[in-house]
Amino acid sequence: MIMPPWLRTLALVVHVTASVGWTGSVAVFLALALVGLQSQDAILVSSMYLAMDVTAAYVIVPLSIAS
Repeated sequence: MIMPPWLRTLALVVHVTASVGWTGSVAVFLALALVGLQSQDAILVSSMYLAMDVTAAYVIVPLSIAS
């Protein structure tokens, strides 16, 4: 099946947007992990892991599927 040019452009835009968003969300995940590893405050560490869980479940996984 040959895609029309407008559909191919739309698919490319969605793919690039999802891929860049995925890369950014993994960078956020890494930053949260580094803060969680280096902190001595138990409440901060706990909140970092909760934020990482939300980031993984609602941002990283959907963007990886979309890309």
